[in-house]
Amino acid sequence: MIRSTIVRLNSRYGHLPWHRRYEFIGVFLSLYIIYALFLMPPAPLGVFNVFELVVTTLMYVALLATIQTDREKPYWLKNIVAVGFFVVLGWLFFHYSDARWAELNRYFFNWSIMARGEFLGSSAAASNNWQLMFRGLWIALQIFGYSLVLCTILALVLAVIRSIVNDVLFNFFIDAYIDLFRSAPPIALLLIVYFSLPYSGIVLSPFATGVLTLTLIEAAYLCEVFRSGIESIHKNQIESGRALGLTSLKTMRLIVLPQASRVVLPPYTNRMIGLMKRTAECSVIAIPEILQTARQVQSWYANATPLIIGAAMYMLVLFPMTKFSSYLESTRRRA
Repeated sequence: MIRSTIVRLNSRYGHLPWHRRYEFIGVFLSLYIIYALFLMPPAPLGVFNVFELVVTTLMYVALLATIQTDREKPYWLKNIVAVGFFVVLGWLFFHYSDARWAELNRYFFNWSIMARGEFLGSSAAASNNWQLMFRGLWIALQIFGYSLVLCTILALVLAVIRSIVNDVLFNFFIDAYIDLFRSAPPIALLLIVYFSLPYSGIVLSPFATGVLTLTLIEAAYLCEVFRSGIESIHKNQIESGRALGLTSLKTMRLIVLPQASRVVLPPYTNRMIGLMKRTAECSVIAIPEILQTARQVQSWYANATPLIIGAAMYMLVLFPMTKFSSYLESTRRRA
């Protein structure tokens, strides 16, 4: 009967457009979802109500799959239906789960404590906890900036030396440095450098210790990244440069490195992201960066809101880096 009806409609109106197909299912399902979301009694639900919610969710999944696989459906409709599916699931969980939302909001999203500053003292550089957190972010960005510049220079120098110099003993020491700092735990290295250097007569501030240690650790990783990029250039390119009378350094600077930069940029940006997150490890030597500041404020108020804000600050800085890394990878594939 349904098939004959569809054939009759097709013969009368021609091929049905996208908005005429499954429309009766969409209207019925929309009304039923409204009932399930807003008219069903709140938790705790009975067995029949749970069955209704399961059936509603499965029907929505079926409608979502039908619309997503229909080539004639416009993309805006597919996106709306897909987003609506997650909105429905979120609302069902929020409305019918027996969660203590008020306590969750008080202990993890209590923004009012960030505007307070009774524990800071009159001599503090910040007047409230918001300013204290942003000072921690600025310190983390400074550690990241100094470490990134220094480790890039050190790693590039070591990678070029390994590619040009054929001294086995010299390369052995470079390989030993790379293996040591890639395998050692960063927190342990921070503590060792911070507490052992004063016994040798070298006293560094916590900030300088963090920059030095992160530079040595990250340079070990970046050296391998740069070395792989240099070795990806065919040897004929180097031999052509030498045949033109260029020295090894000029061949590396004018021929190899410009081509290798396209290869190493995506993994280099990934290491940048890792270095920014690694600044949080400097909290073990009392550097007041984001994590250290968030833990301090959290201990004052016995509230985890500063930790949530600290994580959001890291995401605010790292999200553009991740998008930039994805863009570089896509441009490299197109090239």
